[in-house]
Amino acid sequence: MRRLVTLFALLAPLMLTEPACKLASRQRVQAINRLNEGISLEKRNNTTGAEKALKEAIELDPTFAKPYWTLGQMYRKQGKLVDAEKHFRGAIDNMKEEPNADYPYQLGAVLAAEGDVPGTSQVEQAKKYEDAIAQFQEAIKLDPNHYKAFYRTGALYEKLDQPQKADQAFRKAIELRPTYSASFVSLGNMYIDYGHANVGQAVLEIGTKINEKDAHMWNGLGRSQYALNKPTEAIESFKKAKAIDPDMVDVLYGLGMAYAETRNRKEAVENLQAFLQKAGNDVPEDRKRAANDTMQRIKEVI
Repeated sequence: MRRLVTLFALLAPLMLTEPACKLASRQRVQAINRLNEGISLEKRNNTTGAEKALKEAIELDPTFAKPYWTLGQMYRKQGKLVDAEKHFRGAIDNMKEEPNADYPYQLGAVLAAEGDVPGTSQVEQAKKYEDAIAQFQEAIKLDPNHYKAFYRTGALYEKLDQPQKADQAFRKAIELRPTYSASFVSLGNMYIDYGHANVGQAVLEIGTKINEKDAHMWNGLGRSQYALNKPTEAIESFKKAKAIDPDMVDVLYGLGMAYAETRNRKEAVENLQAFLQKAGNDVPEDRKRAANDTMQRIKEVI
């Protein structure tokens, strides 16, 4: 008995000075267990069971952000964008204890995807893009080094025909992560598309020095050189892109068109035919017509 009294006397100061442990509620513990079960089931491709477990986790503790987030990710993978949006918003609403920049980032990605759905009106599309940008900006507030949020912001500003804002966002993404090729490629291609191929070339030349194994980078450089009436240089860039990714349709198109400019009929026809064989529904029809017209022209002239 005396030993217990002595032990209590030693513990009493600690009990008074140390804060209480942050114990999870019984509902939170049960929700965590269901969350882990849902994650495990999804890894085993049991999406029905995973969805059920994650929904039960939310019911057990509606203030627990992670089940919303995990279920949102699952819906996004399945292409259920509306459901994904709903659950990502639920995660954001309940992330007060542990703010996470990826929550608004993923919501922004889903909103942007909703804007890209075929048949969406121009007005609704613009609103979705603007809402997505707002979410990316929220992600940046939580994590100022979130380079992908800057990159996606730039991509949407370009779609909204706001090139100056897009330029700023792409450059910030490059500053934060120079090895992330998509930022260089998008910035360079934007300059080409807006009639400043010389600037696009300068951007992409730097990009190819940083990441010389990226086919998109070399393809962009080839595009800029072709636009500047440098078909021979363009061919070399397109060839480097093709060596990295032989099936990249943009490269086959660019290479064929550049060979046509140098009057190399054999290589032009070979690459343009390969382009037409591999071009899917996502390739603009005017580009397919241009390839056919070019092949017809060089067959008649050369």
